[in-house]
Amino acid sequence: MSDPVQNDNAEDVGSVPSFFREHAEFLHLLDEVATSASNVESWTLPNAPEEEMRLIREMKKTLDVYQEQPTCLDPYLERIVSRLMSVVQEYVYAFHDTMYKPESPITVTRMDGIFDLLYTLCKVRGYKVILRFFPHGVADVEPVFATLWRFSVDLEASNWPARYTLLIWLSLLAMIPFDIESIDSGTTDLPAIAELGTSDVSLMGRWVELGKLFLCKPGCEMEGAAVMLSRLLSRRDSAAVLRPEFIEWAAREITNAARPIDTTAVNAGLQIGSVLRINGALRVLCHLFSAMDSHATLDAQIPMLLDIFQMDAFDQHSITRKLISKAVQRLALLMLPATNAEMGRAYARPSLRENLSNNAGAASDSMRDDEAESPDVEVPLEMEAFVGILLQKLHDKDTIVRWSAAKGIGRISERLPMALAREIVLAVGDILKDETLVDNGLIDVAMTTEYSWHGALLCLAELSRRGMLYAQALRQIVPWVVRGLTYEIQRGDYSVGSNVRDAACYVMWSLARIPNPSSKRVFAEMSVEMATTLISVAVFDRESNVRRAASAAFQEHVGRQSAFPHGISVLQLADFFSVGIMRNAFVVTSRKIAEFDEYKHPLLHHLCTVTVYHWDLKTRELAVKALRELAPLSPAYVRTHLLPGIVANVASPFLAVRHGAITAVAAIAETIAVELVSHTDASKMVLDVADSIPARYIEDFGASLTLAALTTYMGSLSRAGWSIGEAQGKYFALFELAFITCKTVDDIVVDFTSFVDACNLTPDQRLRIVKHTQVASSGTSRESFVLAVGALEKPSDLELLCSLVAEGTTVEIRRNAAAALGQFCTRARDGGRLSITWEHSAILALSQGLEDHSVDNRGDVGSWVRKQSLQSLARIFAADSQTFQRLNERDGELAIRLLGQILCSTTEKIDRLRVAAGHMLEILLYEQR
Repeated sequence: MSDPVQNDNAEDVGSVPSFFREHAEFLHLLDEVATSASNVESWTLPNAPEEEMRLIREMKKTLDVYQEQPTCLDPYLERIVSRLMSVVQEYVYAFHDTMYKPESPITVTRMDGIFDLLYTLCKVRGYKVILRFFPHGVADVEPVFATLWRFSVDLEASNWPARYTLLIWLSLLAMIPFDIESIDSGTTDLPAIAELGTSDVSLMGRWVELGKLFLCKPGCEMEGAAVMLSRLLSRRDSAAVLRPEFIEWAAREITNAARPIDTTAVNAGLQIGSVLRINGALRVLCHLFSAMDSHATLDAQIPMLLDIFQMDAFDQHSITRKLISKAVQRLALLMLPATNAEMGRAYARPSLRENLSNNAGAASDSMRDDEAESPDVEVPLEMEAFVGILLQKLHDKDTIVRWSAAKGIGRISERLPMALAREIVLAVGDILKDETLVDNGLIDVAMTTEYSWHGALLCLAELSRRGMLYAQALRQIVPWVVRGLTYEIQRGDYSVGSNVRDAACYVMWSLARIPNPSSKRVFAEMSVEMATTLISVAVFDRESNVRRAASAAFQEHVGRQSAFPHGISVLQLADFFSVGIMRNAFVVTSRKIAEFDEYKHPLLHHLCTVTVYHWDLKTRELAVKALRELAPLSPAYVRTHLLPGIVANVASPFLAVRHGAITAVAAIAETIAVELVSHTDASKMVLDVADSIPARYIEDFGASLTLAALTTYMGSLSRAGWSIGEAQGKYFALFELAFITCKTVDDIVVDFTSFVDACNLTPDQRLRIVKHTQVASSGTSRESFVLAVGALEKPSDLELLCSLVAEGTTVEIRRNAAAALGQFCTRARDGGRLSITWEHSAILALSQGLEDHSVDNRGDVGSWVRKQSLQSLARIFAADSQTFQRLNERDGELAIRLLGQILCSTTEKIDRLRVAAGHMLEILLYEQR
C-alpha cells in the first residue's frame, strides 16, 4: 500500500496531532524489525535480539502518543499490521510443524516483541479495527489454535500479549464460513494442560475448553477469550449442542463462585479469584447475546439466568454489576423484535425544513403522535423482570452501572409496544419524585440521593434521544429536569450533584433532538423557563464541564427548535470558550447576557438565591462580583424581590449562607445606593444588618469569615456614602475584632481605609490601633494592625512605620510595615499632606528594607520584605514624576544607593523579586524626570 500524500507542514489543532507525523520513520523501523524477526535462524533464540527490542520499544513509544487520536494511524494500519502478521504467520506455521517433535527448536518467547507491538496497536486503535488486517484463511485455524494451546501450558509466563493476540486472531478465524468439523484433522497429541481435564478431543470441544481456561485470568486475556468464545458459540454448527451446554456451565460457574468460602463470617465477601470467574462468565454471555440472532435455543436457560441476574452477592463489585446490567439488556433485546418502526416513534418529517416549520397541521400531528397505537407485539413474560432489574440499577452507586442501565432501558423501550414504553417513561419519572417534597411548585431535593437522580436523568436522556417522550410526558418531566439543572446537596465541607447537573444538561440537549412535531409546541410553552435556567447554569455553575454542557444544550435548542428568545445573540456570548473560564463566565458573560430583558431577572434571581450561598468560598466571591455588575441593570427588581430574601439570611446558622448573604447585601448597598436610600424600608433593612448578627457568630467557629463579610459590608457602606451615624463606634469595634481574628487581612485593610475616609476616627480609636502594634505577645494580630496603620495620617504614624520596617521583631511585621508605608504615602499625597520630609523618611526606611536578608527555617524570608519594599517604592515614585528629582536634590547619596539597590535586585534568584525590581527600574527610567 502506497503512502498517502500528506502535507508535512500541516498545522496541528492545539497539541493534538492531525496526522501520523512519524510515518516515514515508523515504517522504516517496521521494516528493520520485520526483517530481523523473519530470520528463521533466530527463532531458536530464547529472546529477541537486543537491537530488535530497542526498535520495538521506540515504535511503542511513538504509538502511545496517538492514543487520544488513533484515527491518525488509519491510512497506515493495513501496511503495518499486514507486515507484522506476515512474520507472525510464518512463525506460527513453523512452530506448529515442529511442536510435535520431542525437542522443538523454536522457542515460545522469540516473538514476544512482535506480539507486544501488536497488542500496543490493539490498545491504541482497538482490536476490532486491527482484526480487519489479520489473515483469516482456513489453513490458519489449526496452526493458530495449536500455538495458543502450547503457549497456554505455562500461564505464569510473561508472554500474555502473545496469548491475547492469538485469542483475538482465533476470534476472527471462528467466523469462517465452513463447518469446523470439516477442517478438523483430528490431531490429539497436544501437550497436556493441567487446568484442562476434558475428554473431548475434537477441535470444537478443545476450542471451547481452551477459551474457558482464560476466562478466569485478569487483564486482556479474559476479554480476548470472551470475544473468541462468543463468536465460536454463535455459529450455526455449535448452536444445537455446545451453546446450551456452555450457558449452563457459565450459570453454574457464576453460582458456585458467588458462594462465600467462609460461610460463618458475618460479612463474608467474594475472593478475587471468584470475582474473576464471575466476570469472565458474564463477559462471554454479554458478547454471546449480542452475537446471537435468535433466542430459540435459550428457553430452557432463561429462568436460570434470571435467578443469577437477581443475586445479591455482587453488591461490592462494580464491574460485575455493570456486566450483569449489560447481559440483562442484551438478553432482553435478543427476545424482542429487531425493529418496530410502525409504533409511532418515527416522528421525523422528510426534511429538516418541514420538521421545523410551524404549519397548520402541527396540532393534529400532535394528537396523532400521542394517540398512536402500535401493532400487536408479543412481549415475553420475563421482560418485566428484565426491565425491573435495569430500573433498580439506575439507583446504583457507581456511574458505569447507572450509565449501562440507562442505555439498556432506552434500547429495550424502543422495541416495546407504545403502551409499555409509556409505562417505562412514567416509572423513570417517578424515580425523580421519590423522597422529594413539592411545596407551592418548589421542588426540595434535600432528602434525595444523587445516584437515583443521576441514573433517572441519564435514562430520560436516552429515552428522549430515541423519541420516546410524548407531549404529555414532556409536560410532566421538563420541570423536574429543570430542577436537576441546579441540583446540589451539601455534605459537610463539600457538595454532591455535579454529575446530576451534567446529566440534566444532557437531557436538555437530547430534548432538542426529539423528532416529534408535538414536542415543538411543548417547548414553545416552556421555552423561557428552559432558556433562562440553561443560561443561568452556563454562566453561574461552579464546574466548567457543567457550564459547557449547559451551553451545548442551549445551542442545540437554538439550532433545532428556534424557541429560545434571542437564541443566536445569546449563544454568541455564552459559547464553549466564553463559559470555560469561571471568572469570565461569572463577571463578563453574565453582564452581557443580562442586557436582554428576558434573561436579566432570571440571572439575578439565580445569583441571589443559589450562587451567593454556595458552599465554595471562591464561588461565593465571584457571585458577589457578578452581583455588583448585574444589580445596576434592574435596581427596582433587586430592591423589591431579592433584597428581603437576602437580608433574611444574614443571621443564618449556616456559615456559607450567612457569609454569602452579608457580602451580597454589601454589593447591593454599594451599587444601587441611590435606589435604596430613596426607600425607607430598604434603607432600614440594609443598615440593620450588623445589628442582626448574634454575638456568637463573631466569637465562635467561623467568626473570621463572618467578620470578613461584615468588614466588606461596612466598607461598601462607607464607599457608597451611607449615613452611619451612631453606629461608627460599633463598626470600629468590628474592624478591630476582625484584625485580631482574621489571618488574611488585605481586603479588610481596603475596607478599613474606606471606613476611615468616610468616618473620621476619634483620637482614642487611633491610639488603640497604634497600641495594638506595640504589644509583643499579640502574634498575628500585631502584624495585621501594622497594615491598618497605613490608613492613618499622623506624622507619628509615619515614624512608627519607618521604625518597624527596619527594626520589626518579625519578618511579617517588617513586610507589613513596608506595605503600609506605601499606602500611607499614597494617601497622604492624594490628600495634599505629603511633605518632602515625610517622603524622604519613607524612602529611607524602604531603602533599609531592601537590605533585609533574614533567613530562618522557612528559607530567605527577608525576600518578603525586599519585594514589598520594591512594590511600595513603585507606588511612591509612580504617583509623582518629580519624586526622584526631589530625592536627588535633598539626599543625593540616598538616591544613588537606592538606584544601586534596585539594580542589585534585578539579579536576584527569586523570580518575583526580579519582576518587582524591573518594574521599579522601568518607573525610574521612563516616568521620572
